[in-house]
Formats: sequence, C-alpha cells, structure tokens
Amino acid sequence: MTDFWIDNALQRVLSHPTDVRTLRESAAAFLDGCTVESVTDALLVIDTLASAAYDQGRLPATLRLVREGTQSDWLRISLAAPGIELPSADSGFGTGLHVLTTCAALWGRSGEGDHAALWAHLPLVAAVPAALHVAFTHGVAPDHRPAAHP
Repeated sequence: MTDFWIDNALQRVLSHPTDVRTLRESAAAFLDGCTVESVTDALLVIDTLASAAYDQGRLPATLRLVREGTQSDWLRISLAAPGIELPSADSGFGTGLHVLTTCAALWGRSGEGDHAALWAHLPLVAAVPAALHVAFTHGVAPDHRPAAHP
C-alpha cells in the first residue's frame, strides 16, 4: 500500500481488503480536530467506497481525501478504480446506498472505463475546544474581558 499525505489531502492505494484498516487509522488522524460525528461519517463513507471496489473486484483502487473550503470545512472522498460502479440496491448494496445518502451531502460517479471514480462530499465540523464545551454544556460563557475590566 502506498501513502501520500499533505496538509489538506491524503491518498492511499488499496490493493487488498486488509488495507482498509490502515486507511481508517490514517483518515482518523487526517481528520484530527473534527467532531466525532464528522469523523464517524467519513469513516463510514470510506468503508462503503472501499467495499464497493472490493465487492466488484476492482482492486487496486486509489482513495483520496481532500479537505476543501475556506476553513477546510468540507471533505471530498473519491475512489478511482477501472470500471467501478455505484452500489445499487438491486445488487445487495442497499446498506452502502443508505450510508451515502445519510452521511454525504453529495455523492455520485464520474468518468468512464479506466477513469471511473466514485465520490462523496461531506461537511466537516470542527471540534469545540474543551473549555468552550464545558461552558456551553453548563450554560456559562467563558470570560474574555481584559483583566483590568470590572
């Protein structure tokens, strides 16, 4: 498995079903600073796309994660594999479709033949710092007044 990671992108080539475990770990680290819900949704979509490639016999496949937006508040996940098709409910992939429709704001397939890819766009929510989380949970706002302020 090859790995390529820069500040806003992670790319990994999946050659074997066991590569997904390492991909999950890399993706979770890549999404550090996001809420648990955002990371969970992303990992579910990654599993769905990787499973589609494996189930269709389309390995090796290249999976890319790219953080987009002015504050890296969107995640684009794409899986490129020759001849990859969207999972369909008729072929027993109803769960995969449910994951995509539930977790992704947009999803689909692009390209043809050797240049086919499945993709999904997910909103990312930054985790609230611990001090603010406590303040919001207990109904108090943190005090940001200067020390000399009454």
